[in-house]
Amino acid sequence: MSPAAVTVAFGKEELAALDRYIEQRAPAYSRAELIAQIVAEWAKAQGAGHGAADEGLRPDELNASNDS
Repeated sequence: MSPAAVTVAFGKEELAALDRYIEQRAPAYSRAELIAQIVAEWAKAQGAGHGAADEGLRPDELNASNDS
């Protein structure tokens, strides 16, 4: 999937906290990069990227044409 831009408005307190975090722990990151990383880690913890398991064909769907 290609990246998509999203505009998010934060309050002064949230921006100040984000800026403190960047200054103290992640000086190489921009606000946008850090927020993208936070969301990616959250999504991964929620199971993002793991589609439904392919369970294959049901027994009544099996025949010689799909036997491989």
